[in-house]
Amino acid sequence: MANDVHKIGIVGVGAMGSLFAFFFHNYYQLLLYDSNPDTVHVIKQGLTVEINSTQQTFYPTISNNPAILAEADIIFLFIKSFATCNAINNIQPHIKPNAIVVTLQNGIGNVELISSIIQNPLVYGTTTIGATKLSPAHVRFGGTGSIIIGGDSSRHCSTVHSLLKQAGLSVTIAPNPKKALWEKAIINAAINPLGALLEVPNGKLIENNDTLYIMKRIIQEACQVAHADGIGIDSDQMIEKTVTVCKNTQNNFCSMLQDILAKRKTEIDSINGAVIDIAKQHNIDTPYNATIYRLVKYKETR
Repeated sequence: MANDVHKIGIVGVGAMGSLFAFFFHNYYQLLLYDSNPDTVHVIKQGLTVEINSTQQTFYPTISNNPAILAEADIIFLFIKSFATCNAINNIQPHIKPNAIVVTLQNGIGNVELISSIIQNPLVYGTTTIGATKLSPAHVRFGGTGSIIIGGDSSRHCSTVHSLLKQAGLSVTIAPNPKKALWEKAIINAAINPLGALLEVPNGKLIENNDTLYIMKRIIQEACQVAHADGIGIDSDQMIEKTVTVCKNTQNNFCSMLQDILAKRKTEIDSINGAVIDIAKQHNIDTPYNATIYRLVKYKETR
């Protein structure tokens, strides 16, 4: 259980990695790894989290050398989907063979990619918790949310569940985590591209009938694709869930918008792009997802 876990590794100290480091730092010894030496240097001077109108600064152990993860009992991945392959290859020679790897990443396809590179126990899932990176060492809590996890081993899932609960987080173990991944991807497909293109926080998207209409069409297409992929998801329920996420994270700037503003590559390929790719395998037309995908790809180049 969580009491047996002494050291927690985190790969990637963007908005979510920084926020989860804050959640964990009072309960576990943290070992943070980020490949960017400039980010590591700044965070060594203190990582500040803005939550509920207050600011707290803590000083995690961090390095741009993946060997820092050698003693970690559980390793959380908070990296962009397109960086998964490089990150796993970088850490693989250094981590313990029995270390539990946990991914709460956005997008579809990360679990399969991770499993193809390492043989470690894998727990995977999603979270609707929001965070915004204000600077390399300053993150703002964007809104409360839940965590859903699952995996092949109930023992490993229980271990991860216990440590997340001890850190004060809302977490459940799902019997079908792949469905949870699809549901999160559909929510992201509806919120992130529109937030990025319009450059507005999540809450603004549901205040306008036109944006809400587009979100609904994106969701309906994605649910049809998920069904063809063997995952039954009700589109009306997904629309309700997406609206709820927008309300709960109304002040949060989605990660895709944060990437666009920082002139970074987005995760559009593993979100709407993945929906489009799987749709093609089943001869399903996805005009709303395809249009929003192309617009974001254009904006990435600006």
